[in-house]
Amino acid sequence: MYNVFYLYYVVFVHLLIGNAILYRSSMIDRDKKDLLKNSGRIASFVNGKYCPHIFAVSLMLYYLGYLTANKADYDLWGYLSFGKLFWENKGFPYYDVFSYMPTKTIWIYHEWLTGIIFFKIYQFIGMTGLQILRYSIGLTTVWLVYRCAIRHRAGYLAAFLALFLSCGLIISGYAPVRAQIFTYFFYALSIYILESARNDGRWGRLWWLVLIQLVWCNLHGGFVAGLFITGLYVLGEAISGKKFWPYAGALVFSTFITLINPYGIKYWGYIYEAITMHRPFINEWISFFTALKYKMFFYNNLLFMIMVFISLILIVWHRKRNITALLVLTVTALLGFKHIRHMVFFALSFGIHMPVIFTAVWESFNNNPEIKSRWDRLRIPGFTLFFLLFVYITVSSSLNFILGSPFEIKTPSRQDQQAKIFYYPVGAVNYIKTHMLKGNVLPEFQWGEYIMWTCYPDCRVGMDGRYETVYPDRICDEYFNFIYGKPGWRTFLNKYPHDMIITEPDSIVHKLIQNETGWQKAFEDKGSVLFVKKTS
Repeated sequence: MYNVFYLYYVVFVHLLIGNAILYRSSMIDRDKKDLLKNSGRIASFVNGKYCPHIFAVSLMLYYLGYLTANKADYDLWGYLSFGKLFWENKGFPYYDVFSYMPTKTIWIYHEWLTGIIFFKIYQFIGMTGLQILRYSIGLTTVWLVYRCAIRHRAGYLAAFLALFLSCGLIISGYAPVRAQIFTYFFYALSIYILESARNDGRWGRLWWLVLIQLVWCNLHGGFVAGLFITGLYVLGEAISGKKFWPYAGALVFSTFITLINPYGIKYWGYIYEAITMHRPFINEWISFFTALKYKMFFYNNLLFMIMVFISLILIVWHRKRNITALLVLTVTALLGFKHIRHMVFFALSFGIHMPVIFTAVWESFNNNPEIKSRWDRLRIPGFTLFFLLFVYITVSSSLNFILGSPFEIKTPSRQDQQAKIFYYPVGAVNYIKTHMLKGNVLPEFQWGEYIMWTCYPDCRVGMDGRYETVYPDRICDEYFNFIYGKPGWRTFLNKYPHDMIITEPDSIVHKLIQNETGWQKAFEDKGSVLFVKKTS
């Protein structure tokens, strides 16, 4: 994706230089009257009836092109495994059946409804159906952000620009296919409703927030983002001296309705634990500063810093400040600094609240006679450049979607040339199934749910991405100490009934286990190694 960004930059610079040269040469024989006439035609087109719709469609195509990813997210298999268990067994699965390790007394799976929906779609339409769902929800989310900006009385070009800048961070949350797609959609929808009620004074619309929470809290634990954003509106409107009690009422009822879930009040106990727990071994939960230290997520961090910088400069410049919007941008930016995965919330908020400031900046420049005079001289090459870039982005995004196998979801192995970092132990799993091996499998953390989906009930796993929903803290600590070869790793190896171990060829575990006399290597390829416990 970022190679395309670089290509856009190169094309942009070359077009800018080329148009500047052409324009300069054309100005020699062009009088001011013709310039104003052509400028008027451009202004007429920009302000025309159909231009906003053209740009809206282009924006959707742009995002569709970047949504074209088809490598299965590690968590997808957990959703499908739960859904299959729910539909094929009588009763709600309150207790874990996929692991052989000590687990919590109750399995509080905050994505249970997502699993049920995903499995049914997969069962009837296959992976194509899940991809269609992802595209539909993703584009609807972008449309809500765009419409919310327009309702703020922002210009459509400003809304286009904000979402263009936000694209890299927003798309980072749309791996195929995660429950977060529901959270991002409901987050944008919640702000749309909040802003709609505030702009029109029709407070009855806030009741929709309560109904949204009823569904959202059962789809994904990210529902707390909806409660949080409503709370920021309560605070922002109160500070501004405006009517805040309708938001407060919606917040109270929205909170209470989340108790309608399969786990009751215990669900909130889990949510508190999940929000406050430390996850140092999961990359997307690391902080912005940790990512910089270890040179991870470089492009995400770069885009995030550019957007924060733009926001800071323009908010300081813009004297007419919206306190509520300022609170939302500030808090979501702080969340982005705290956890990489939360940058998406800032990007969505940026797309909603910054276009109105972009518009104000543009109007301020346009009202300045000196700047306006300079702009009139650059209007034709500027819009020519913008139009060419617009066409290029639209066409390239469309081709990226068409040529990118958009309706497939793949499980790449290390054998694939493009799967150097993100891949699955396809070879090791195929070996287990071909040789009809059964027993307890201790996997790499990210592979656990894939093994659940492909090998259960013949095999059970020792750890997987469900993490805190299933495993006590003690088990998680022991597992990661083993994975990183910390003191006591052999105690973990001998303490629990592991029958097989699947690890990466260049991992610490591989080096440790190949020297253990009680284990033998049964399979190895570029991406995975399978150890089997020797029978006495």
